[in-house]
Amino acid sequence: MAMEANGQMRRRVRYRMFTKDPGTLPLPLLINLGIILVFGLIMLFSASYTTAYLTKGGDSYFYIKEQVLYAVAGTAVMLVASRVDYHWVRRWTNIVYFFSVLLLLLVLTCEPINGCRRWLHWNVAPLKYLPTVQVSEIVKFEMALMTANIMCVYRTKRRTFKYGIIYPLLPLIPVVPLMLLEPHLSGTVIICAIVGTVMLLGGSGGKWIPILVGSVAALAGVLYGFASDFLGKLISYVGDRLDGWTWDLDLMPWQTKQSLYAIGSGGLTGVGLGNSMEKQLWLPECVNDFIFSVICEELGFMGALMVIILFVLLIGQCLYVAFEAADLYGSLVALGITAQIAWQVFFNIGVVTNTLPNTGISLPFFSSGGTSLLMLLGEMGILLSIARAGRKARAERRAAAEAAQNQPQVRLAP
Repeated sequence: MAMEANGQMRRRVRYRMFTKDPGTLPLPLLINLGIILVFGLIMLFSASYTTAYLTKGGDSYFYIKEQVLYAVAGTAVMLVASRVDYHWVRRWTNIVYFFSVLLLLLVLTCEPINGCRRWLHWNVAPLKYLPTVQVSEIVKFEMALMTANIMCVYRTKRRTFKYGIIYPLLPLIPVVPLMLLEPHLSGTVIICAIVGTVMLLGGSGGKWIPILVGSVAALAGVLYGFASDFLGKLISYVGDRLDGWTWDLDLMPWQTKQSLYAIGSGGLTGVGLGNSMEKQLWLPECVNDFIFSVICEELGFMGALMVIILFVLLIGQCLYVAFEAADLYGSLVALGITAQIAWQVFFNIGVVTNTLPNTGISLPFFSSGGTSLLMLLGEMGILLSIARAGRKARAERRAAAEAAQNQPQVRLAP
């Protein structure tokens, strides 16, 4: 037996890892996800082969080989995860949270890459032969699980300030400072956006949400105003990003400037697949954060619009899974996964078009990065598990309703 937040006793249910009858898979969602994944691999190869040849010892397939391996492994993980009971995953939420915080501490001891300590790696044998791991990708999913779990534990009190605002935000206390120490500002923003989305759509806090948002914005403004005195390098890093957020080409960072050149060069239909000029070492991070610029250059406005439509369709399908979930926990977890994809797409396109300040945010399923792709596909597996459970529950309700209608009516004698 266990005590719920409202003081009532409830029986603790033991869930198995795999369910015997998980329900049917949502084929439209799988087909759309498959199209996005294949499209992403094609565009990654197109964007990376020149960079790989010139910077990786003449191996034009350096980036795509790893990405294809992670895509195959991720697809296998997704299909297995789709048969896992997502309630079983909930049992491990707290343990994985503390493990994630430990990884955030551990990554600060690693050698910096491009001036940031975001990747778990060591240059000593035999650890140096292991693939690098971007810890923030694990933390994103864990924070979605943690927020959903807290919201469900205190479901009857989630509209109060204590249980609807304070408790869901408590897990961010160690996570945000450790992320900023890397520094990983974009990852911190995404994690906070995931938590905020789950809280808002989950009915948390009620009238307190606008007050909280305003307080956070005011605090950020005050901290930025006193940056030189209190926050030193961190806010200096943020300040540099904001200073470069301009339409003045003389003040604009090189990366943003080349990104706009690539987008403008694409026109309506693009210069053709594989014919980008900006990927010839002109545009930094063209295989990762700025791959959307290469898509715009090679496929033009029509190609960019196609990518946006595919993502909008995927987000809509994921929202449908969340709204049709079998229970509140499944709905909130699905919302957290959907929020991660939606916010990353929004911020990535906003950055490459200079609509938002330049900071590193990858484009889901397109950008190079094994940890990101593996985690995203694993999360989609959990979302498929939620979808299957929801479809099964609807089928059972439909069958029960039909059985009730077909049951013969008993008439009393006059």
